[in-house]
Amino acid sequence: MPEIRKATAIPPGSLTPFFAAAWPDRAAFLDEHWRWLYRVDRFPGLEPLALVDAGKVVGFAGSMPVKIAHDGRESTAIWFVDFSILPEWRGKGHGKALTEAWMATCPRRITFCNDESMRVFLKLGWTERTGAFARSFPLELAGPMRRRWGAAGAAAGVLFGPAARLGLRALTAGAPALKVSPLPPDSGGLAEKFDEPMNMKPRVPRDADWVRWRLLENPRRAEHFLAETGGAAGVFRLFESLGRRRAHLLLVGPGKPEARAGLVKGFARWALDSGADDAWLAGTDAVLLAAAAPVLSRERPVRFAWSAADPASAELLSAPLPTQSIDSDHDLMFP
Repeated sequence: MPEIRKATAIPPGSLTPFFAAAWPDRAAFLDEHWRWLYRVDRFPGLEPLALVDAGKVVGFAGSMPVKIAHDGRESTAIWFVDFSILPEWRGKGHGKALTEAWMATCPRRITFCNDESMRVFLKLGWTERTGAFARSFPLELAGPMRRRWGAAGAAAGVLFGPAARLGLRALTAGAPALKVSPLPPDSGGLAEKFDEPMNMKPRVPRDADWVRWRLLENPRRAEHFLAETGGAAGVFRLFESLGRRRAHLLLVGPGKPEARAGLVKGFARWALDSGADDAWLAGTDAVLLAAAAPVLSRERPVRFAWSAADPASAELLSAPLPTQSIDSDHDLMFP
């Protein structure tokens, strides 16, 4: 009978074959950086769980702790990420047992998930909330059209791709000039650009500790850039994933709505000028989503749910929690 253990309590290297089986495209990154990703040792007692049978990992539940600031204080919650049970162990109750053990580690739980996972969460009493979306625009059409329609689609993509890029260039005409530079090493300075310490509503604080973890200690820090215009600041990412050059708008800090919206438009132009094949953002920020609609025309709802172990936690999580592409593992799902 398999048992559930903390990921740090199993022999080193035990997760390697599991990652390779569960997420082959991301396996190398997870194997090397899972302690960073899941913030191991930063939040004592909160870490991923593994389902182990005879020394072999057959299931895994990732855990990404995060602080939620509200009413002048902070509470810890956990993002439910990277959950999988090997096929031969499914349908035997192990997924439910692993999920329940994960839930017991923290009274405040949040997740973005797929339809299959949502069915499980709803059965366990989680509450779904709408309003999260991913928006994107394919700047290179041959690849995605080949996957859908084969060689004929690829040929059409080559033909229509330049027109799509010209269309985006026209839509981004008048975008504000951006100052784009590598991330500076000063976590406090970055926190001043992205945090809102006087905001009493529930939010993820972008303080110096968060900045150090998510940006400055990121194994792929070199792919991230600071963008500034009109009193607003953002974080862009440019990287290669599965043969495609991707541009992601990860974060936009506080500022006037028009400045924040202008940064979105400037991002789309930057993605085009940087030779990206895809431009993408996600989250619940109404200003950013509205600004992205004309330039990142593809929209996909993202399913969000929360669960609480006590009334105080339920009151906190039932309130809207603003999220952007940098939250949870939105951006990190791309290998």
